[in-house]
Amino acid sequence: MEFLWLTCKRIFTSSKLIPARKISWHALVSCKPVFTQKIYCMKFNKILGAALLCGAAVSCETDDVDDSLGGPEITLNSPVTAITEDNGSTDIAINLSASSEQEVTVNLSLSGNAEGNGVDYNISTTAVTFAAGEITKTVTITAVQDELEEGNETIQIGIESASGGRFDAGTSVSLFIEDDDVVQTPQLILNEILYDPSNSGLEGDANGNGSYAQNEDEFLEFVNLSTQPLDVSGWEVYDDENLATGTPNHKIPTGTIIPGGKALVIFGGGNPNGTFGGALVQTSTSGDLNLNNAGDIMTLKDANGNVILTFDIEPLSNNPNESYTRNPDLTGEFEQHGENTALLFSPGTRIDGSPF
Repeated sequence: MEFLWLTCKRIFTSSKLIPARKISWHALVSCKPVFTQKIYCMKFNKILGAALLCGAAVSCETDDVDDSLGGPEITLNSPVTAITEDNGSTDIAINLSASSEQEVTVNLSLSGNAEGNGVDYNISTTAVTFAAGEITKTVTITAVQDELEEGNETIQIGIESASGGRFDAGTSVSLFIEDDDVVQTPQLILNEILYDPSNSGLEGDANGNGSYAQNEDEFLEFVNLSTQPLDVSGWEVYDDENLATGTPNHKIPTGTIIPGGKALVIFGGGNPNGTFGGALVQTSTSGDLNLNNAGDIMTLKDANGNVILTFDIEPLSNNPNESYTRNPDLTGEFEQHGENTALLFSPGTRIDGSPF
């Protein structure tokens, strides 16, 4: 089967455009449908260079569209990244992009190394139903206190299935249970890195100042996974070249305290303009993060010179024209930002643009 790019328009109940998707065609004119709406599709014949109109009988199989194309998009949001083991709790929001005239049901999935059912945590429910007109529901997760030295544990909340609405397969949020039976160390991670901003117009204007500059629009996004604030005064960021000379690319100013669950974004330079999800925003003290596309290692040290984390660019693309970000945020592997969203970067926020 051949994969081609097509744009399809629903004609069943709405004129809403289905985004261009990779579609697998079983035949030129007639295909077995995997969703019920009738569609018209324009197929481009690469050999003849002609556009062929496929009639209403044509259906196609997509790699990421489910049966509920007509419903609102379903997303998840957590107001915090961590809760304390001592009966800490938070409400996970299930949101619809718009109200619906029909019921929408959502079944949640739970994974991670934390165990539910009253062992490490409890959840109020894993199935929610939106009545017509409702757009937000919440479920409550509450940690269970114990005296075991387990270390911090992770809960991954995703969407297992839904009816009346649509969702991306990777939709999920991460929540950490902070163990109070062990001594906590700094829980700072790199969540997103932009070392190769796009040079196409303003597509690479990550700092939002209205102009593109390679060295200024590079950025690092760190997130404090702890429930407690983290003082990073005097911490230093290096690229490979500057690490060899002992000259930091950026020295974090005195008084910089990252609140629990929040982000710190460091741009190469410029005058950042935007809310950036309420994150702390700084520009490098050297004027250049100097992250080399062809291969580099970013090193973060604390004020005592201890290495907190490193990130090796070498295995990644040397010309991505977008950031690399964890997916899911906080716990996932790094992937190019545009893999699952139209955005090329999201400094200070989650992949979908929501704040930490």
